[in-house]
Amino acid sequence: MFRLALALGLPVREMLASMGSDELTEWMAYYQLEPFGDYRADYRSGVVASTFANAHRAKDAGPFRPEDFMPFLDKPQPTQLQDETQLNVARFKAMFAHKVHTGPI
Repeated sequence: MFRLALALGLPVREMLASMGSDELTEWMAYYQLEPFGDYRADYRSGVVASTFANAHRAKDAGPFRPEDFMPFLDKPQPTQLQDETQLNVARFKAMFAHKVHTGPI
């Protein structure tokens, strides 16, 4: 609600007093489709920065992503990524475990 009030240039209380729950719900849905505010602006800047960095990176270096240039974005730590990958592999195996034939053919 604060982000929307900021985007509309209204105090939160004034916005809520003049907006019904149906309109607020529509704004929430719109934000899911078209985010606005600082995060979106940071992402646009990240696209420009990553494009420039990729144009000038060493041939053996990996590509940059826009998120690499967003300083306040919470980035998962490598151990979190490994844990998530292992969890996803375990889930995938569990989904198809019943199809695995372990006896003689």
